[in-house]
Formats: sequence, C-alpha cells, structure tokens
Amino acid sequence: MNILVSGSLAYDRIMDFPGKFSNHIMADKIDDINVSFTVNGLTEKFGGTAGNIAYALSLLGEKPRILATVGRDYHQYFQWLDQRGISTED
Repeated sequence: MNILVSGSLAYDRIMDFPGKFSNHIMADKIDDINVSFTVNGLTEKFGGTAGNIAYALSLLGEKPRILATVGRDYHQYFQWLDQRGISTED
C-alpha cells in the first residue's frame, strides 16, 4: 500500500523553564508585561505532523512518503528520516 502523508516538517524547540509562568506575572503590571525569561536549557527534536505520522507508520512496518514544504535547514531532518527508512525522494 502507498501512503502519502501531507503536513508539516518542523524542528520542535522545547525550553526548560524554572517554576511556573504565572509566578512571573504581576497583576498590577499586566499592561507592561515582559515576556523575556531565562531558561535552564533548550532541546531540539524533529517534529511536525507529517514527520511524526510518517515515523509512527514506519514503526508499524509501513513505507510512507512525505509531502511537505521544507526550509533551508532541512538537511539534518532528511538524514534522520533516511536513517529510519522514510523516503525523502521527490
């Protein structure tokens, strides 16, 4: 069976933020909010709906093909997909 997965390919950037966001919001200063926060760390994962669905299908033994628009930073993601047997061919 040919499975074509349409969606997004994206890098998920997950930040480790100490405490709760609400602890840094002052009710009397809500009109002058600063959304700059220090984070403990940043993790980058391969994501996007098409990437996640294609990966899950490959774990089930399927050979999905992805239809998605990619940016100039796609190379590492394509290498990761190729290593898992997920086609990046046109």
